[in-house]
Amino acid sequence: MAPFFLGEVLTPRRLLAVGLGFVGVLIVARPDIDNLNPAILAAIACAVCFAGSLIATKKLTNDQSITCILFWLTVMQLLMGGIAIFITGGITIPQGVDFLWVTAVGVGGLTAHFCITKALSLAPAIVVLPLDFLRLPLITLIGFLAYGEAFEWPIAVGALFIITAVFVNLQAEHARNRLGSGV
Repeated sequence: MAPFFLGEVLTPRRLLAVGLGFVGVLIVARPDIDNLNPAILAAIACAVCFAGSLIATKKLTNDQSITCILFWLTVMQLLMGGIAIFITGGITIPQGVDFLWVTAVGVGGLTAHFCITKALSLAPAIVVLPLDFLRLPLITLIGFLAYGEAFEWPIAVGALFIITAVFVNLQAEHARNRLGSGV
């Protein structure tokens, strides 16, 4: 989306990186394309909407401060949460240690938004966002280590594709910056 909405240049190496990363995600996720059920369609819609929100965030970093972006992001999420509470008819306040976990998730989420917004303010989206592909193999690794999920070779192969894509993209950007600075 970055070349279309932000005017960023899609070089052959960047295209290779995006392609490798997307293939890696498909290998790890292994969506059942033959059986496009509502869950798969919802996941696709979420991915497209998430990409749109990141493109909008990158566009906002051109003339808005990170604090302003995070403030309005939090306000929007508060309103959406309020609507969800109204629709479902109530809220359950976490008790005991659960309150700490909910707080940790909230702080972690806000920190993640800060980090991605800061990164988008410093570098082109086409460089920053492929790094987000790393989330899938990292989550899988956490599932394996923390929750005893089964190890599967396709996940390792997909992770290798994703890591290669990130490396190709970062190498291309490094070479482009080095040529641009005359080094």
